[in-house]
Amino acid sequence: MSIEQTESQRSRVSKAFDLMDLDGSGELSVEDIEALAEQLVGRFGFAPGSQQHEDFRRVSTQLWQGVQQDIGLSAGDKVSRKEYVDFYANAEPAAIRRTLAPFTEQLFKLFDTDGDGRVSKSEFERYHRAWGVPQDRIEGTFEQLDTDGSGDLSQEELHKYLSGFIFGDFR
Repeated sequence: MSIEQTESQRSRVSKAFDLMDLDGSGELSVEDIEALAEQLVGRFGFAPGSQQHEDFRRVSTQLWQGVQQDIGLSAGDKVSRKEYVDFYANAEPAAIRRTLAPFTEQLFKLFDTDGDGRVSKSEFERYHRAWGVPQDRIEGTFEQLDTDGSGDLSQEELHKYLSGFIFGDFR
């Protein structure tokens, strides 16, 4: 990986850190992760306490605990921006994809509001509009992710989206 790719990756991961650092403390805790999971599920229209909410909170927390463990921290420890960014900059891509798999599966279930096993363009747009992403960026991203040209996203294509965000490509 070139220095330019690494810096771009660090920048993307740093922006993700900012999105997760809901209280602006400069550190992430399990409380931040649980609050973010609640926000995400709410943006999809699922109520706190619903099965979707509980499942997504559980896999978000498990993903978080895996990050903490891989960094060498205990469950109650907070993670600084530097620790978080360094972790993803130095992580083995296969290990990241493996740890993202359960999270991606639950996220896919939230995206797939009609339960047909595919994420349509309108389902993809709905989520991203809720976060204020501009329409032209949503469309461009969707077209790039729809690698098989089906007009829908599979769970694998969504997984590539998440790992692509971290690694700067759609491996």
